[in-house]
Amino acid sequence: MSGMLRFIAHCRDESVVGMDVLNLHSPNTKVLLGKTPEEARRLAPILFGFSGRTHEEAVTAACLAAQGLPPPQGEAAIRVERAVAAEMAQGHLWRLLLDWPPLFGHAGPRHRFSHLHRRLSQLRSGPEAYLVGGELLDLVANELLSGFFRAMREPSTLSEFVAMARRGGTIGTTLADVVELGAFIPDASICAPLLPALSAAEWAEGLGGVPDGAFCAAPTWDGQACETGPLARHPASPLVGKVMAQGHRVAARLFARVVDLGDCASRLRHPLPVDLPPLVDAAPLGPSAGVARVAAANGVVIHTVRLEEGRIAEYSVIRPSAWNYHPDGPFMREAIGRPAPERAFTLLSLRALVLALDPAEAYEVEVEFGDGESGQEESSRGSAEDA
Repeated sequence: MSGMLRFIAHCRDESVVGMDVLNLHSPNTKVLLGKTPEEARRLAPILFGFSGRTHEEAVTAACLAAQGLPPPQGEAAIRVERAVAAEMAQGHLWRLLLDWPPLFGHAGPRHRFSHLHRRLSQLRSGPEAYLVGGELLDLVANELLSGFFRAMREPSTLSEFVAMARRGGTIGTTLADVVELGAFIPDASICAPLLPALSAAEWAEGLGGVPDGAFCAAPTWDGQACETGPLARHPASPLVGKVMAQGHRVAARLFARVVDLGDCASRLRHPLPVDLPPLVDAAPLGPSAGVARVAAANGVVIHTVRLEEGRIAEYSVIRPSAWNYHPDGPFMREAIGRPAPERAFTLLSLRALVLALDPAEAYEVEVEFGDGESGQEESSRGSAEDA
């Protein structure tokens, strides 16, 4: 398992006192050097693995901006938006239906996942996308969070929130289990800030040019390591905010993922809504350079490129996992100091935290206690996307 992403917690006095994150992968963008934009676009699904369409659109958008060309317009722009929304939805479904329920001993609805994953993979037209979007909304309303939709009012207490969640389907029950696992949030002031919703033009101004490998491996915004992903996209959602305010940040992330799935479904039905930013955005990054900002299931993806004589001279990618597992990012801040009374609880608590921040690849969690006790538990698989 030497190539698998590994999280090793060092525990003492019933607390996590240290954490190692090993084998956090970065794409080898050097293979793109000397390639034309079209060659790079074709290589993207191979180079970046899962979420290949998302990265393909990021390569295309960044290269168009570097050439001073406009982004796709009209029906072409709608096709791009729907393609990225469909891939985001696939990533969310994998996590929500296949990964989260077994963590708490529940059987996820694999047949439902298989059906929707196949439909999303085979989208060919607007009417078909509209219908699949409706199926996803039906899933959210009737199978994932039906307890909340059936209630006459929002929950006013955490116990009411748990009761409503348990009246829903599998993910609602899992959400309740996450809450009942216990709140852990140190002083809220030490939590990593949420990465703001930034346009490609704002990224261009903030980056100032193609960033180097060190920055891409440990990025910051305004000098701070930030969190990206569904929670950063939906901090204003009332129920997400209610759970987060109670210190249940892991549960808030899980709830935000369901909200994000609903947003993907709406974009499939009505792409490029005027009140939401596009999923793909690009801007110039100086002479013959461009930056693309693309939304993925586990957070924002940033591609930057500089061209010389029509070929790629520099290329970089900032992946969501570089933010969320940054040495000073949300995982480290919330893992160290986390209660570690015994092996089973510690493994479950840390696995939930890892999954909530979504590394988008196969991982294993290990715990080592100062008294010599140790334990290890592996994830069954990585996500259906690898942004």
